[in-house]
Amino acid sequence: MPSPAITAFPTASSHPFEGVDLSLLAPEERRTINEAARDFQDVVAGKAPTFAKIDEDMPLPADGGTTFYVGRGYSLTIVRSLSSFGKLNGFVYGPIITFDSAFAPGNVRQITNTRFYTLEQMRDLLGRQ
Repeated sequence: MPSPAITAFPTASSHPFEGVDLSLLAPEERRTINEAARDFQDVVAGKAPTFAKIDEDMPLPADGGTTFYVGRGYSLTIVRSLSSFGKLNGFVYGPIITFDSAFAPGNVRQITNTRFYTLEQMRDLLGRQ
């Protein structure tokens, strides 16, 4: 039996640190987390980031529109890469937050939420702005 077509957009967590007590952090650390989380949510919703600004020092990749931003204590990559999976053509799209090593010295400093979208789905997502 074939699997049903997926047409709805996935819902994103309200916050990539949902359920975590941020009161343990210093005010500047909370600000970094909250600004990064808001930018993350913005991108998942197909919007421009609220806080991070274009990183003009980064080269522009030739992949369909990936862009780089810099925020307070983190960088934001908005992946928008032309992609094909078998006969499916479209984009891989979503945010990658990378926290500065001074703030996040552990093994993994990234939080990501990318997925595949058809051209029509990308138009719908980005048309929400």
